[in-house]
Formats: sequence, C-alpha cells, structure tokens
Amino acid sequence: MNDPRLELFHTLQAAGVAPASPAELVPDGNLHRHHVEGDRRGTRNGWHVLHLDPPASGAGGSWKTGARVNWCAKHFRTLNHVELAILRRRIEQERATAQTEREAQHYEAAKRGAWVWKHARPAARNHDYLRRKGLEPGIARQRGDALVLPVLDFPGYLRGVQYIRPDGQKRFLSGMKKAGAFIPVAEKPDGKLQLWIAEGWATACALQALRPLVCVIAGLDAGNLQAVATEARRRWPALDIVLCPDFDSVGLRKAREAAERARAKILPPPAEIPPGCTDWNDFMASRRQGVTHA
Repeated sequence: MNDPRLELFHTLQAAGVAPASPAELVPDGNLHRHHVEGDRRGTRNGWHVLHLDPPASGAGGSWKTGARVNWCAKHFRTLNHVELAILRRRIEQERATAQTEREAQHYEAAKRGAWVWKHARPAARNHDYLRRKGLEPGIARQRGDALVLPVLDFPGYLRGVQYIRPDGQKRFLSGMKKAGAFIPVAEKPDGKLQLWIAEGWATACALQALRPLVCVIAGLDAGNLQAVATEARRRWPALDIVLCPDFDSVGLRKAREAAERARAKILPPPAEIPPGCTDWNDFMASRRQGVTHA
C-alpha cells in the first residue's frame, strides 16, 4: 500500500513547497506550518493538511508565494459519491482554514511593523546604503544598522516594513501581506498626479528626483508590479500610470504583463545602458560621475 505521507510530500515537492522530509508532515487532518526548503532559515511559510481516513487526501502550499496544491490517494474519476462529497468538503474547509491563518499572519505582521516603525529613529544621512546610492534619507528610518521603510496599501494602512542592510541586502517583515503593497517616496498617491511605479525604493527615489511633478512609488519587486498597478487602476480608472521596471529581462517582462492588465504605460530603458547599470538609480549615478550617453 502506498504511503500517503510520502505521496503528499512528493506532490508538495513538485510544487516547490515541501518541507525537508516526509517525516515533517503531520497526518491528523489539521493545518500545520512547516519550513519550505529554499526559504530563508527560520521561516515557516509552508503549510499542509493530511487526512488518512478514506479517501486519504491532503493539501499544502506556501503563504510566501501563494502556491497551493491538492492531493488524493484515489484518482478523482474513481471516487464514489460519498468519497467525492467528503473530498469536496475537506477542500473547502482547508481553503477557509488556510485563509484564516493567512489573515492572522497579516494582522500580526502589521502590528509588529507598526511597533518597529514607531520605535525606529530617523535614518543617518551617512548610512552606507544611502551614500552608495546617492540618496537622501527621505522617509527612511533606521533600527540598528538597517534602514527601515514603510510598506503601505493604497488606503494608507501600514502592512509591514522593509529592512535594508548597509550592504544592500533587503528583507521584508515575515508574514506581511505583500501583494499590491508599495513603499512611497514622499507623498502617498491620491489619484491626482501621474503615478510612476518602480521596483525598488532607491530607483523610485531617483525617478522622483528626475520628475518632481509626478508621484513615484516602489512596487517592492518586479513580481508585485501587476498587483500594484491593477489596484491603482481599480481605484482611479482615468489615472495616467507609468511602470518603470529595472533594465533586466525579468523586470521588462513583468512590466509588460502589468501594463496590459492595468492599461498602463512603460518607461523604456535608456537608449544606451552603461556597464553595470541595472536600474534608473544606477543610471543617474553614472551621469553624476560624468559618464556620457547617447
């Protein structure tokens, strides 16, 4: 007889949301969290549910990526009416439980983020990251040697924070709801000014300095551009939205997808990109250093 725990593990593994071994899966029909192989050490972004009573079934996913998979020991077409009803009921219950757990994580992350933001001090002007990027502290605060940036949603609520170390390493507060969130450069968007959406905060700051009459925000990363742009479009149907991706192929591809969904424009990269420049902050820094461009 096949081992349900091993089979669910392989299903989770194929989806990239498995723990280190099948032994970590708890077959008691309740939702459990686990560390996903490849995630940052100490995090528990994965979740799973495993039922051993007929029909043996389970589900799992990652709260970090939103990935989710279902598994059943029997093929769907071979289930009788009773088994099918049991399986459907389990799936609905698991969805509801996972959603409740996720919302609780978001709530706790927002509380922790508010505490961190309140107790952080104004950022030092000579912070290594700011100095290297040619930036003023602006809205940034500091905790220890890390910059602290507020991550907001469009209604203006704080969802969490982003930490930036002196060497440029970035980390979001664990459990934070990231989809559709952004980091402002100065004023929060209100639908009155043209909205430019960059990927990272340093790039957004460079673009804001370049175009002071628009509102620039950081969409956190390329993968979040679409969620931010579509939410802005939902709130302001007539707003002029411009996506400002980094110069790499991933950023440009994600920007094209977001522009199509949100009816937005794309700021094209410079006609000639100096070596080592990956975004508009790098490009502006190269201009300050006297590099000439076509």
